[in-house]
Amino acid sequence: MVGQSPYLAFRRSLSLTTRAWLAATVALAMMIADWRLHWLEPLRDGASVLVRPLVALAQWPQVAWQTFDRATRDVLALQQENAALKRQLNEAALALRELEGLRRENRQLRDLLGLNPPPKVRVLPAEVLYDAPDPFSRRLVLDRGAMHGVREGLAVADARGLVAQITRVQPLVSEATLITQRDMRVPVWVEPSGVRGVAVGNGDGTLRLRHVLGRWEVEVGQTVVTSGLDGLYPAGLIVGRVVQVEPGGNEPLVVIEPISQAERVKQVVILERLDRPED
Repeated sequence: MVGQSPYLAFRRSLSLTTRAWLAATVALAMMIADWRLHWLEPLRDGASVLVRPLVALAQWPQVAWQTFDRATRDVLALQQENAALKRQLNEAALALRELEGLRRENRQLRDLLGLNPPPKVRVLPAEVLYDAPDPFSRRLVLDRGAMHGVREGLAVADARGLVAQITRVQPLVSEATLITQRDMRVPVWVEPSGVRGVAVGNGDGTLRLRHVLGRWEVEVGQTVVTSGLDGLYPAGLIVGRVVQVEPGGNEPLVVIEPISQAERVKQVVILERLDRPED
């Protein structure tokens, strides 16, 4: 054909198979030349620089997912470790509280073993089970009742002194009202002045000395003990110490702080006078 390109004529004169073998031969020759003479290294380096951002962009979702997964696993591991540490801390704190309670109980037991009760007094050891659920009075529930020989009016003491009085008795347990409860009355005398009177509960954790026989010769710091004149309380039990004296009128204000801390008492003794007059 007139005006036909020699290149087009060449292309049409070669079959597909021939062209494929020719291309393969050229490619193989270039590979051998590159292997021996490293002709294509600059081309590969340049191509890698151009392709690198595309590779990084293609890998970004996988890298982001791996980072998120690792962070999530770390957070979960920290939360689990934190929960385990809190549980161990709570268990250690509970064990420490139990240990402190046992130490306090053992100390009270040792003190009670060293208690020297007055003569002709029956001593019945008891344990405080809990505080009676009464918002208007402070009472302790003891693990001794009528079947153990407990009756109303008996004194309850710890190793330091008088704590309460039995006011309710059931077959297996009993309730003791604290001597600081309002209107609770304990016949007492003050050492060393010898002043006698009645300690009356104020309801606020203290007592007030009232109905004194004779002169009011009372000073701060003096010890108040049971007189035993009522036939219920054994004589000589420490009730507390005088912490306030304010003169005034016929009956000065004398405030007594109890010797025993009832909220910390766990082990007590119930005291019964054997020389108590018959009713």
